[in-house]
Amino acid sequence: MRTISIFGASGGLARAIARTFLSHEWKVIAVCRMHSENKLKDEFSSEIALKNLEIVTVHRSYSEHEFQQASDIILFTQALFEPSPLIDMKSEDINDEIKVGLIDQIHLTQKYLKKYPSNQDRPRNICFIGSTSAYAGFKNTSVYCAVKHGLLGFVRALNDEYAHTSDRFWLFSMGTMLTEMGNKVQGQDS
Repeated sequence: MRTISIFGASGGLARAIARTFLSHEWKVIAVCRMHSENKLKDEFSSEIALKNLEIVTVHRSYSEHEFQQASDIILFTQALFEPSPLIDMKSEDINDEIKVGLIDQIHLTQKYLKKYPSNQDRPRNICFIGSTSAYAGFKNTSVYCAVKHGLLGFVRALNDEYAHTSDRFWLFSMGTMLTEMGNKVQGQDS
């Protein structure tokens, strides 16, 4: 059975992606924070596809996750997004946004690649959710934009580093979506 691991699995985009892969009979490993576990269980409880869903929780940080099996696709969707002028942000909020959206994803990618080295017989796709913010800056989202620019550079560098393997790294960048996160953006058509 093909497997996808989704980080930040309680978010609107991640839940939609999980539902799609479950409908195609993939095994979905949904990694979320402990306080979001019940939200996922409630959402998927009435679906037959629940048999292919494994919910894994982390307590404090996504980077504490330990991979238990190789996946065909790893998808990092986790991010913090609280639009605000930079001068109004608390230092700990800046640090958290960078940690969740960039640092944890770098650590998890490193951890996965060390535990499961490239195998030419098994192509893998390691995917990150970018944003139009990876290519432009928008007011009141400076830290979020910095995180997404960082992911863009990370993905480009890894594709160069792993060009001789069957591993591929992707950054999917969309505009504002009709999700809880997208609802925080003022003046955008989701």
